[in-house]
Amino acid sequence: MKLADKRSNSEPVLKTNSFISRFTFLIIALLIFTSAVPPGNGLGEEVVKYTNQYRKSKRLSALVMKDDLNAIARRHSEDMASGRRSFGHGGFDQRVSKVRKIFGTCNVSENVAYGARNAKEAFTIWKNSSGHRQNMLGNYKYTGIGTARDRRGIIYYTQIFVW
Repeated sequence: MKLADKRSNSEPVLKTNSFISRFTFLIIALLIFTSAVPPGNGLGEEVVKYTNQYRKSKRLSALVMKDDLNAIARRHSEDMASGRRSFGHGGFDQRVSKVRKIFGTCNVSENVAYGARNAKEAFTIWKNSSGHRQNMLGNYKYTGIGTARDRRGIIYYTQIFVW
Protein backbone atom coordinates (compact mmCIF):
# COMPACT_ATOMS: atom_id res chain seq x y z
CA MET A 1 0.00 0.00 0.00
CA LYS A 2 2.74 2.42 0.79
CA LEU A 3 4.19 1.92 -2.66
CA ALA A 4 0.84 2.82 -4.18
CA ASP A 5 0.64 5.87 -1.90
CA LYS A 6 4.08 7.02 -3.02
CA ARG A 7 3.08 6.76 -6.66
CA SER A 8 -0.09 8.68 -6.16
CA ASN A 9 1.84 11.30 -4.15
CA SER A 10 4.53 11.54 -6.81
CA GLU A 11 2.17 11.51 -9.78
CA PRO A 12 0.96 15.06 -9.31
CA VAL A 13 4.57 16.23 -9.20
CA LEU A 14 5.31 14.36 -12.41
CA LYS A 15 2.13 15.66 -13.99
CA THR A 16 2.96 19.20 -12.90
CA ASN A 17 6.51 18.92 -14.25
CA SER A 18 5.15 17.35 -17.41
CA PHE A 19 2.57 20.12 -17.71
CA ILE A 20 5.21 22.84 -17.25
CA SER A 21 7.48 21.17 -19.82
CA ARG A 22 4.66 20.82 -22.33
CA PHE A 23 3.44 24.37 -21.71
CA THR A 24 6.96 25.78 -22.13
CA PHE A 25 7.45 23.76 -25.31
CA LEU A 26 4.11 24.97 -26.67
CA ILE A 27 4.95 28.63 -26.00
CA ILE A 28 8.37 28.31 -27.65
CA ALA A 29 6.90 26.48 -30.63
CA LEU A 30 4.20 29.13 -31.06
CA LEU A 31 6.77 31.94 -30.94
CA ILE A 32 8.93 30.23 -33.54
CA PHE A 33 5.98 29.27 -35.72
CA THR A 34 4.33 32.69 -35.70
CA SER A 35 7.57 34.47 -36.60
CA ALA A 36 8.21 32.10 -39.50
CA VAL A 37 4.70 32.04 -40.93
CA PRO A 38 3.59 34.91 -43.14
CA PRO A 39 0.53 36.87 -42.09
CA GLY A 40 -2.68 35.25 -43.27
CA ASN A 41 -4.15 35.83 -46.70
CA GLY A 42 -6.76 38.02 -45.02
CA LEU A 43 -4.18 40.81 -44.99
CA GLY A 44 -3.80 40.51 -48.77
CA GLU A 45 -7.55 40.48 -49.23
CA GLU A 46 -7.77 43.69 -47.21
CA VAL A 47 -5.13 45.37 -49.40
CA VAL A 48 -7.14 44.40 -52.48
CA LYS A 49 -10.32 45.69 -50.84
CA TYR A 50 -8.79 49.12 -50.20
CA THR A 51 -7.16 49.18 -53.64
CA ASN A 52 -10.44 48.33 -55.35
CA GLN A 53 -12.38 50.90 -53.32
CA TYR A 54 -9.85 53.51 -54.42
CA ARG A 55 -10.05 52.36 -58.05
CA LYS A 56 -13.85 52.50 -57.89
CA SER A 57 -13.69 56.09 -56.61
CA LYS A 58 -11.73 56.88 -59.80
CA ARG A 59 -14.26 54.97 -61.97
CA LEU A 60 -11.85 52.15 -62.70
CA SER A 61 -12.62 48.45 -62.75
CA ALA A 62 -11.82 46.26 -59.77
CA LEU A 63 -8.70 44.11 -59.80
CA VAL A 64 -9.09 40.34 -59.56
CA MET A 65 -6.80 38.67 -57.04
CA LYS A 66 -5.09 35.55 -58.43
CA ASP A 67 -3.55 32.83 -56.26
CA ASP A 68 -0.58 32.30 -58.58
CA LEU A 69 0.26 36.01 -58.36
CA ASN A 70 -0.17 35.86 -54.58
CA ALA A 71 2.43 33.09 -54.47
CA ILE A 72 4.95 35.10 -56.52
CA ALA A 73 4.37 38.20 -54.38
CA ARG A 74 4.53 36.22 -51.13
CA ARG A 75 7.87 34.70 -52.13
CA HIS A 76 9.34 38.17 -52.70
CA SER A 77 8.03 39.36 -49.32
CA GLU A 78 9.47 36.25 -47.65
CA ASP A 79 12.83 36.86 -49.32
CA MET A 80 12.90 40.45 -48.06
CA ALA A 81 11.72 39.51 -44.56
CA SER A 82 14.35 36.77 -44.24
CA GLY A 83 17.17 38.95 -45.56
CA ARG A 84 17.74 36.76 -48.64
CA ARG A 85 16.96 39.89 -50.66
CA SER A 86 17.22 43.50 -49.56
CA PHE A 87 14.09 45.62 -49.43
CA GLY A 88 13.07 46.84 -52.86
CA HIS A 89 12.45 45.56 -56.36
CA GLY A 90 15.52 43.34 -56.68
CA GLY A 91 14.68 40.26 -58.75
CA PHE A 92 11.79 42.02 -60.48
CA ASP A 93 12.79 40.66 -63.91
CA GLN A 94 12.61 37.09 -62.56
CA ARG A 95 9.13 37.76 -61.14
CA VAL A 96 8.03 39.21 -64.49
CA SER A 97 9.28 36.03 -66.20
CA LYS A 98 7.23 33.89 -63.80
CA VAL A 99 4.15 36.04 -64.41
CA ARG A 100 4.58 35.80 -68.20
CA LYS A 101 4.80 32.01 -68.00
CA ILE A 102 1.28 32.14 -66.55
CA PHE A 103 -0.31 35.04 -68.47
CA GLY A 104 1.77 35.23 -71.65
CA THR A 105 2.75 38.66 -72.94
CA CYS A 106 1.56 41.23 -70.43
CA ASN A 107 2.55 44.34 -68.53
CA VAL A 108 3.62 43.90 -64.92
CA SER A 109 4.33 46.35 -62.12
CA GLU A 110 4.72 46.01 -58.39
CA ASN A 111 4.55 47.92 -55.14
CA VAL A 112 6.55 46.96 -52.07
CA ALA A 113 6.39 48.27 -48.52
CA TYR A 114 7.46 47.31 -45.04
CA GLY A 115 6.67 48.47 -41.55
CA ALA A 116 2.98 49.11 -42.11
CA ARG A 117 1.12 47.45 -39.23
CA ASN A 118 -1.95 46.58 -41.29
CA ALA A 119 -3.40 46.60 -44.80
CA LYS A 120 -4.87 50.09 -44.47
CA GLU A 121 -1.47 51.56 -43.58
CA ALA A 122 0.24 49.79 -46.51
CA PHE A 123 -2.48 51.00 -48.87
CA THR A 124 -2.19 54.57 -47.54
CA ILE A 125 1.60 54.58 -47.95
CA TRP A 126 1.21 53.54 -51.58
CA LYS A 127 -1.67 55.92 -52.24
CA ASN A 128 0.41 58.85 -50.99
CA SER A 129 3.33 58.04 -53.31
CA SER A 130 2.89 59.09 -56.94
CA GLY A 131 4.64 56.07 -58.49
CA HIS A 132 2.84 53.56 -56.28
CA ARG A 133 -0.48 55.35 -56.80
CA GLN A 134 0.08 55.17 -60.57
CA ASN A 135 0.45 51.39 -60.28
CA MET A 136 -2.71 51.10 -58.18
CA LEU A 137 -4.69 53.14 -60.71
CA GLY A 138 -3.06 51.65 -63.81
CA ASN A 139 -4.74 49.75 -66.60
CA TYR A 140 -4.48 46.37 -64.89
CA LYS A 141 -6.86 43.46 -64.55
CA TYR A 142 -5.18 41.15 -62.00
CA THR A 143 -3.30 41.53 -58.77
CA GLY A 144 -1.47 39.40 -56.27
CA ILE A 145 -0.52 40.26 -52.71
CA GLY A 146 2.15 38.62 -50.61
CA THR A 147 3.12 39.39 -47.05
CA ALA A 148 5.71 38.03 -44.62
CA ARG A 149 7.00 38.93 -41.16
CA ASP A 150 10.62 39.20 -40.21
CA ARG A 151 11.99 37.99 -36.85
CA ARG A 152 11.02 41.27 -35.20
CA GLY A 153 7.43 41.00 -36.45
CA ILE A 154 7.76 43.68 -39.13
CA ILE A 155 5.49 42.95 -42.10
CA TYR A 156 6.79 43.13 -45.67
CA TYR A 157 4.24 43.65 -48.44
CA THR A 158 4.44 43.01 -52.18
CA GLN A 159 1.59 43.80 -54.58
CA ILE A 160 1.90 42.73 -58.22
CA PHE A 161 -0.27 44.21 -60.98
CA VAL A 162 -0.86 42.46 -64.35
CA TRP A 163 -2.75 42.96 -67.61
